[in-house]
Formats: sequence, structure tokens, C-alpha cells
Amino acid sequence: MTSEQVSKVATATVQALAGTPAVLALVIFNLLFFGVVVYVQYTNGERWEKLFELMLKQCIEVSK
Repeated sequence: MTSEQVSKVATATVQALAGTPAVLALVIFNLLFFGVVVYVQYTNGERWEKLFELMLKQCIEVSK
């Protein structure tokens, strides 16, 4: 697709969503919800990584 076609599709989508505010609100809510889920999963992954490293260090110290 060319950039002109993409801009036409984007413009048509925005105009259609402007006519139905409930759908626009749902789209915005879903995007925000997705962002929160991604952030929570990222921070949870960091927490588990730190916990795993701590457990691994303790196991190595015990086995020495």
C-alpha cells in the first residue's frame, strides 16, 4: 500500500469513529488496557528474573 492509500484509510477510519463515540471510547479503552497489561507483564518478568537470580545464588552458596 502506498502512503496515500494508508492516509485515506486512516482518515476514513477516524471519520467513522467520530460518528460513533461509544466505539471510539472502546477503542481507546482497549489501547490503554493493552498498555497496562504490557507494563504489568514487563515488571512482573523483571521481578521473577531477580527472584530466580537470588534463588540461584543461594543454591550455589549452599552447595559449596
